[in-house]
Amino acid sequence: RDVERSRGLGDVYKRQMLDDLVEEKQFPGFVTIVTKDGKPILKVINGYKDIDKKIPMTEDALFRIYSMSKPITGVALMILVDRGLIKLSDPISKFIPEFENTKVVNEAGDFFDLDRPITVLDAATHTSGLIYAWLPTETIANDIYEEKNLHPYYYLDLEVTADQTDFSIPPEKFHEDICSFAEDLASAPLVHQPGEKWTYGVGMDLLGCLIEKVSGQTFGNFLKDNIFDPLNMIDTSFHVPESKLNRFTSMYTHKELNLGDVKRDFNEEVFKEDLVLLDSYDNSPYLSVNKVEDGGSGLISTAEDYIKFGQMLNDRGSFGETTILSEEAFTMLSKSYMENFGLLGVVSLGMGQAICMAKITNPAFSQFYQSEGSLSWGGAASTIFWADPVEDIVLVHMTQVLGHPVDLRVDLDRLTYSSRTVSYTHLRAHETSLHLVSRLMLEKKKGGGGGGGG
Repeated sequence: RDVERSRGLGDVYKRQMLDDLVEEKQFPGFVTIVTKDGKPILKVINGYKDIDKKIPMTEDALFRIYSMSKPITGVALMILVDRGLIKLSDPISKFIPEFENTKVVNEAGDFFDLDRPITVLDAATHTSGLIYAWLPTETIANDIYEEKNLHPYYYLDLEVTADQTDFSIPPEKFHEDICSFAEDLASAPLVHQPGEKWTYGVGMDLLGCLIEKVSGQTFGNFLKDNIFDPLNMIDTSFHVPESKLNRFTSMYTHKELNLGDVKRDFNEEVFKEDLVLLDSYDNSPYLSVNKVEDGGSGLISTAEDYIKFGQMLNDRGSFGETTILSEEAFTMLSKSYMENFGLLGVVSLGMGQAICMAKITNPAFSQFYQSEGSLSWGGAASTIFWADPVEDIVLVHMTQVLGHPVDLRVDLDRLTYSSRTVSYTHLRAHETSLHLVSRLMLEKKKGGGGGGGG
């Protein structure tokens, strides 16, 4: 009874936290679903799909999931491994010969031959030396990526006009399809030798091309036939069809934008609220079909669809009577291939890099309460998921703010696991701290004016 009461309190405070963040105009709205043993134990649907038009959020809302595309790509890769059509040890150049000539560049701008080929495993675990242009590397690789338009996603050039009235996503991608991107990518240098260390980059986008070449299907069709249809993920794809336009969400950014090297100063007179519209639901590039199907960041999905994907992970590759991956393939998918990796110098202790997603390897050192073996990832527009096989809990948290300065993962984690980790007193204190965070953000907005905050 005490456990049930504590979990109930955690749900109350989680709902209150999310309501407060919408009320204080820090997020447009949320769809947050938590399941336990495959059944929903919490649903929070609040706020708006579009703030200016006051379109209420709905449970079936469609979201840009960005890097939460990566775990799906990892499962797609392991399906082909399962069928014996590809090995993790295979060199990328076996499928994309252009990578036979790829070089490494150092901080001094010197180029070197590869010590060994980039492997499929390197691409699937961010150890290839490939990068994202928007993340700092201290090398000329970033400039080369920019010059060659090596962006498989809808490139977010967050420059604004002098009067700061034009702030939008360009309507096109730069390549004909994902394999033409991959072939061009081979001409850019790596920032370190393959397997040397962890660097966040476009490896999962590269895997989309491999999957096309090995399967003989487009990447999107392969995902549909082998993952989306079997899991009944009816709303997950690379674009939004006209029939679902009314379910699509607008995407915003935050004036305190935190996204790698991307920093912008906003004119407070022009942008009076913290949230700035970046991509309107009814005038978005995602409304058009594009052949650059990028497995690193390109998918649209719903909370309900992604819950099914997370439950399949908890069930070790199965979903009801459907088998997506064999036990052997799932073990390879969920193995940690590098411990304590980190983005921008922030190391994630107690976590390892599995295939295209993170894994809790040592809960004692992790900042999260999730169990050992829990798999997770997030997206650039502040989306979050994890699948905890020990507790059989899946959380999917959807919203649409690109580069929000506040990461809610720790708060959502603590409140989800409050039944076993937090007493009523501690939970109340934690809830108070959450209010302090959001109040501080609100006060900064009210009193900051032109530029003085730390």
